[in-house]
Amino acid sequence: MQIKLYHSPNSRSQRIIWLFEELNLDYELITINKSRSTNRSPSNKERVNIPNAVLPLKFPTILINTSDQNIAITESSAIAEFFAEHSAKLRVTSEKIKIRSDYLFWKNYADASFMPNLALKQIFAQIVERTPLPFKWGSLLFKYAFNKGYLDQAIDDQLYRINNHLSHQTWLAGEVFTIADLLLWFPLQACVIAHSNIAQYPVVMRYIEHIQQRPAFQKALAKGQWDDSIFQQYWQNAW
Repeated sequence: MQIKLYHSPNSRSQRIIWLFEELNLDYELITINKSRSTNRSPSNKERVNIPNAVLPLKFPTILINTSDQNIAITESSAIAEFFAEHSAKLRVTSEKIKIRSDYLFWKNYADASFMPNLALKQIFAQIVERTPLPFKWGSLLFKYAFNKGYLDQAIDDQLYRINNHLSHQTWLAGEVFTIADLLLWFPLQACVIAHSNIAQYPVVMRYIEHIQQRPAFQKALAKGQWDDSIFQQYWQNAW
């Protein structure tokens, strides 16, 4: 089985590089720089070696070549679950209902509940940035009202829930690291570097430190061309 991973630096596809490093998989990493300032798609030049099977391209996209078929998979959660099941690693094998329910809940929580609120913050920030100057006050007012009326409290509620859950265990599904932890890292990292009151969630901070100590995580950062300063600026602009 040959695996190609289409990746854009500082995007959610960083989690899939980390996944593959944790699983010690052989894969080809195809890095395409996508401008966050313009949110542009790959140029025609960049598309030359991209199969039609993975177009329109989003990050991450996986292309799997086997002896009899080619398979394209998108969505980080789907990719993570596919390889966790295929390798029988980074998943829960315990029959205990509490551990299994935690695993099933948290592996879907990152992209189904947590990330959408952060994405909304980015959307409103981009609207403000792209609004012509004479009308910018209107978009600024709308952004402020939506943040104060809903988003800020919703994100704080989510951080509180994560902080409380992890205060009783090392990882989301108990004492075993799983894809649930891997998937939660990206939105949680955005909060850690941009949320002005993140210090009130000390367990979250400790959890991020545990993640950063994993050798596969550090190896993935180097392979994925991760840039803390770019990531920080991008998310701080949303707050």
